[in-house]
Amino acid sequence: MSTVIRSPNWIGDGIMCLPAIRAFKSSFPDERLAVAAKRYLADLFLNIPEIDEILPLPDRWTPRSIAAAIGEFRHRGFQRGILFTNSFSSALFFRLAGIRSLAGYARDGRGFLLRDRVPPPPAGGHHQHYYLNIIGHLAAKSSDRSFPAVLVISAEEKERAADWLREKGISSERPLLAVSPTAAFGSAKAWLPDRFREVIRRWLEKFPEAAVLLLGGGSERERIAAIADGLPGSVLNLAGALDLRRSLAVLSRCRLFVGNDSGLMHAAAALSVPLVAVFGPTEPGRTAPLAGRFRLLHHPVECAPCRRRECPADHRCMTAVGVDEVLAAATELWRGTE
Repeated sequence: MSTVIRSPNWIGDGIMCLPAIRAFKSSFPDERLAVAAKRYLADLFLNIPEIDEILPLPDRWTPRSIAAAIGEFRHRGFQRGILFTNSFSSALFFRLAGIRSLAGYARDGRGFLLRDRVPPPPAGGHHQHYYLNIIGHLAAKSSDRSFPAVLVISAEEKERAADWLREKGISSERPLLAVSPTAAFGSAKAWLPDRFREVIRRWLEKFPEAAVLLLGGGSERERIAAIADGLPGSVLNLAGALDLRRSLAVLSRCRLFVGNDSGLMHAAAALSVPLVAVFGPTEPGRTAPLAGRFRLLHHPVECAPCRRRECPADHRCMTAVGVDEVLAAATELWRGTE
């Protein structure tokens, strides 16, 4: 039997669904497993041994790309589809591609398209278990939560990342701090830029041997450049300079990560990089790492969790977290890796 899983569309969610992918292969070891993911996300799943095939989907659909993708999926003849997405369109695409046995949550009016309508887990649980619950339903047993969310970076990828950094003037012996000061979801999830800047400035005073890598997407490059402006040359703005796979390889070489509740935070955890994460409008109990060495900085306020993309008020959930607090947590983890 062959099965295709439709992955979520965000980096963080893609990482949080990895335990469910591993749980599926553990429960159904003889099935051939493919993962269908948006093209910008597909490389996240490289080298995962439980995945037999990765099928990139167009980042933007057009009538021509829809027809081509449907034909490609029909040619592969998948017998089962599992939806980690909640959208009607993802269920309809699988059905148009000839996949009759669909499993997922009956959300967005798509229940009639599903053969297995999975009862949702209790509200308030970790989002990782949201995906594990689907596999537990299919396997007719409780969701096994022992599978880790781990990304796999090959030795060759790490060496290429080291070579690339050397070309930028950063030797392999230099300890690296990764800082991701933005969040793709929106500015509400991002700690204040001037405070990130102050953390970096004081960090280099305390640890002058370190180099700081600023990570983010191309759309965030100017905002991150403003943070880096005037800081020493050991601060390298890599926003938009790396594709996803090289970003992961570079991150895997870092000694510490400091950032927001974001996809790169989940990537750091999945690469076993110690991390400090500032949480504001989201709930740590739902999206925090579940393993590894980390410190979560969060001061609950009456208007959180709001899950808004932009704060309509004074961003008090983020202003409550101070520079000294971040520096103390980061220093503790940094020195713990010596």
